[in-house]
Amino acid sequence: MVWSEDMENCEKKSSCQKCDFFKHVLDALVEPLVVVDSNGIIIFINKAYEEFLQVSREEALGRAVQDVIENTRLHLFCSKKEAEIDSLQTIHDREAVVQRIPIIVDEKTIGAIGKVNYQNVHEISSLAKKLKSMESKLEAYKKSSASQMAAVYTFEDIIGCSPALESVKQFAVKAAASEMTILILGETGVGKELFAQAIHNASPRHRGPFVSINCAAIPQDLLESELFGYEEGAFTGARKKGKPGKFELADGGTIFLDEVGDMPLRMQAKMLRVLQNRHIERIGSTASQDMDVRVIASTNQNLEDKVLNSEYRADLYYRLNAITLKIPPLRERREDISLLVDKTLEQLGSDKKFSRESMRIIVNGYWPGNVRELINVVERLVFLTDASFIEPGHLKTVEPSLFKEQEDKKEQEVAEPQSSKMLSRSVNDTEKEVLFDTLKQTGWNKTQAAKLLGIHRTTLHTKMRKYGIQQKPL
Repeated sequence: MVWSEDMENCEKKSSCQKCDFFKHVLDALVEPLVVVDSNGIIIFINKAYEEFLQVSREEALGRAVQDVIENTRLHLFCSKKEAEIDSLQTIHDREAVVQRIPIIVDEKTIGAIGKVNYQNVHEISSLAKKLKSMESKLEAYKKSSASQMAAVYTFEDIIGCSPALESVKQFAVKAAASEMTILILGETGVGKELFAQAIHNASPRHRGPFVSINCAAIPQDLLESELFGYEEGAFTGARKKGKPGKFELADGGTIFLDEVGDMPLRMQAKMLRVLQNRHIERIGSTASQDMDVRVIASTNQNLEDKVLNSEYRADLYYRLNAITLKIPPLRERREDISLLVDKTLEQLGSDKKFSRESMRIIVNGYWPGNVRELINVVERLVFLTDASFIEPGHLKTVEPSLFKEQEDKKEQEVAEPQSSKMLSRSVNDTEKEVLFDTLKQTGWNKTQAAKLLGIHRTTLHTKMRKYGIQQKPL
């Protein structure tokens, strides 16, 4: 008895429990599925295919498959040995993605299975977008939920190709190879911690921990215990067996002191001793512990001015300032803005685009919050704009400050007299000449030069950087 006759008999016998079970299983599939015998006659069709074809099971069973399903080639596979996977077939004016699989028993083809994977090719595009969005969210989740003792960013994650950024990145790569303390300067939102993590991952300590602490976010009374830890019973509420501090946790790796400019003066003195002696003491302990930690600090403040105003210890500043890395603000590397916008859209899984005019407005923005502000603005525009193309009108509705910044900038440029600009240039040229002559007169002894000029040595360094006077000329 051939298989089609067996199936036909099973259809007539209500006692065939196994057939009923498998029919229910196949009917539960959301993908349309049809089975034909060796002659291409339909012997089974599931509910999903009935709905897709808009034909009842009674109408389909027992008929040649090519009479029921348009453009089918399933009957050709009743004598083949190889399957056809993910082929296109037009059904009801839709491009469907189908599979045609021969059924082989004892090396003989006794029928074939036809299955529709996607009822419309647009489903694949939609699925691909969802998958890309999920991958982006997963990557963001991994980074946001990564352990506090791990650095997840590398130099490849720092987006930009501007000369200003490339110069800083190249210098940072060189600095990463050393063991020297690094001070990262830059406005809020430029990516100082991003650079700190990238430096750690490019350094010989990349297998060690990366521990970050925000010196401005922790109350002064708790900062010492957070940094250096405490012993059991050191104070009321202390944990049993005590608690290790961030420096202990960073042993063998890197500690990142974010917003180090906000560290209170009392804490600065203890930090200086730690950096000088390379050992720490827990609160309540009389024993010291050696530490093997590389220090990277950052601030958005002008520490030189704070030193001059006696708000920051000069000795700690010079200890932290072994290598200085200044991250340029976004307005000084406008070439990177469009790249950052595209990267943000990719991470959001959005297919929206910015028109040429709206991108021009974004590129010309002042961006006081830098990269962080730019990302927030792009996210708001994506979620609050229904159109696929974001136009200037959308920018004005969602982020009107962009227009105000550019209007204020134009007014300021118009209002500034040309004579004022010329005077400023004249003063700068004169000051530069005086600085150069004094340094030359003292044999490039900066301490003597600062004394002759009546200014602090720190101020002299600042002015030398301002005018590009870096070192004694050859």
